[in-house]
Amino acid sequence: MIQATFKKVLAGVSISMVLFAVPYFGQSELKGDHHEEAGDFEFPTSKNDADFSFTSFPDLFNWNIQYPQTGWEQAVDWFLTGMKKEGPAFSLNAGDIMDARWWSNPEEVRQQTAKYWGGFRKRFTHKDIKLYIAPGDHEYGDDQGLRKMHLTPVFAEQFTKIFDMPRNGPSHMKGLAYSFVKENLAVITVNTFEDAGNRMSMTVSGKQLDWLEEQLEMYRDKQFVIVQGHVPVVGPVRSRNSSANMLEGGTKSAFWKMMVEHGVDVYLCGEHHRITVKRHDGIWQIVHGALWGTQTDLNYLRGSVWPDRLELELFRFDVEYGGRKLTDQHPHRGSDSPWSKVAITEVTRRNGPRSVGKLIIQAQDEDNKTILATGIFGKK
Repeated sequence: MIQATFKKVLAGVSISMVLFAVPYFGQSELKGDHHEEAGDFEFPTSKNDADFSFTSFPDLFNWNIQYPQTGWEQAVDWFLTGMKKEGPAFSLNAGDIMDARWWSNPEEVRQQTAKYWGGFRKRFTHKDIKLYIAPGDHEYGDDQGLRKMHLTPVFAEQFTKIFDMPRNGPSHMKGLAYSFVKENLAVITVNTFEDAGNRMSMTVSGKQLDWLEEQLEMYRDKQFVIVQGHVPVVGPVRSRNSSANMLEGGTKSAFWKMMVEHGVDVYLCGEHHRITVKRHDGIWQIVHGALWGTQTDLNYLRGSVWPDRLELELFRFDVEYGGRKLTDQHPHRGSDSPWSKVAITEVTRRNGPRSVGKLIIQAQDEDNKTILATGIFGKK
């Protein structure tokens, strides 16, 4: 969830002006979609002998970005071409793919999701990237949309129709919660937004929780289990330009307790647009993702899987912005809208993304064991 304004004022200048209204250094030299000289770096960041690799990048884009989007394509192409080389097996996205403040009526929801979500799917299809998405609050129209209960079913229907995620979830969430297996890894996506009558609550409960238990029991023979959901459970976490949503009940919730009981290795989530890694009750919670179009330090995760170990590595890379604000695509945002031009910085094109931490989980007969936690994974 992107926070439109900030109340804090520094030296008479609002933080929102600092973050959004001032063009970033180097933006005057941005070439947008025009040809740029190729840098020295080529993906992948490193090669290994893993059985397979995957990537994760939640909150991409978190803005209403078309396909193609003039001024963005060269930078996005660099990134997605890289993700295909970093993790060719599949990619994960824990939600908030567009701003999606489409609140007028059901027909607007259908038209705009067909345009923007449909373009998003085509973008990944054209890159031959198999993408697994968890619904975020923006998949229901952002925070205000979570209370527009006449529209939330329309958003959900469009999500399942357009993205065609696996339909093996609970009966009331087909295509919204689901699971899949790749060799010795099980990945379970939960929908952290449930109908509470007058609003969508941030929880995993009832029939969905029963289904999750069934999945965890079914995948007991898999060496590693990752659960993907939009909002974090363990706090506090770093947060920027976000409403800082968290799962109701936190680590006391039945959802978290069930993951602990069944020995889940990793919980991947987004929402906060910053990186925070916490190990709690034996589970590694990894909050990551960032806002293309406004934040200059972006990130992603690469996972590599062997028969006896799971390796996760977080990377950061820098972009710069220029042009105008995309207010026409974000009528509810005004000057807080994203920039119309995005470019990968020269340093990043030359040197590539920089690793900020690595985690290695070793398979064990009983509970798996963490044998390496460096950088951001090693911070207390």
